Amino acid sequence: MALVKDIVRGVVKPIVTDIFGDVETFPPILLDGNTVAWYDSQLLSTITKDGSDFVSRWNDRLGSGHDLIQALGTNQPKWIDVDGVLFDAVDNYMKTVAFTFVQPEMIYIVCKQITWTVNNTITDGDIGQTGRILQRLVTPSLSATAGTYSTDNNNLSLNTFGIIRVLFDGASSKIQINETTPIAENLGTANMGGFTLGKYGTGDVAFAHMQVKEIILRKVADGAVDEQNIYNYLANKYEI
Repeated sequence: MALVKDIVRGVVKPIVTDIFGDVETFPPILLDGNTVAWYDSQLLSTITKDGSDFVSRWNDRLGSGHDLIQALGTNQPKWIDVDGVLFDAVDNYMKTVAFTFVQPEMIYIVCKQITWTVNNTITDGDIGQTGRILQRLVTPSLSATAGTYSTDNNNLSLNTFGIIRVLFDGASSKIQINETTPIAENLGTANMGGFTLGKYGTGDVAFAHMQVKEIILRKVADGAVDEQNIYNYLANKYEI
């Protein structure tokens, strides 16, 4: 469905409703041309699923064509009502067709780690180690890498929804969970070139056991105000 909007006092009011029947609002910065893709599990108009709620397609709500696709039934994650899209750690994943996505790249993802297994992968780029968020070293730690691993971030407990923010931008990269202190380090210079959700970018390995509610991909290093506005939108929406 095409996005129709009004802008009133700096707040975008789209004429679309979520699964609760509510009309949502979000920061206008998300329509600045730097949002590469935006996946929202509450907008059923963007999700193609069968009668058992297994998801074959999760479209970018802005219509870029950078849609998450999974044609093979056994590999399809399951849409779980208000709790997002469930990935089973066995063989579930979704992936876009490769597209131009180069640093700086910013990921905002609302997700829950259900179980923890070293190296299991929440996101990656089109190929492995190009935009990877993974479970690493000691539960419930998460790390990020575009060639160089970050220090582990232990601030997302199992079975708890949180907001992960990762900026891949060479020496200016960072990983942050909710509003805890970001870990700012050089995470490498690899470019994502696409987006993989639920496993390592290359090959059928490192599947995650997780639920995902919303993802925003940006081709810019958001400034402090814009980043906080995007975070606040997600935190308020999901009561995080």
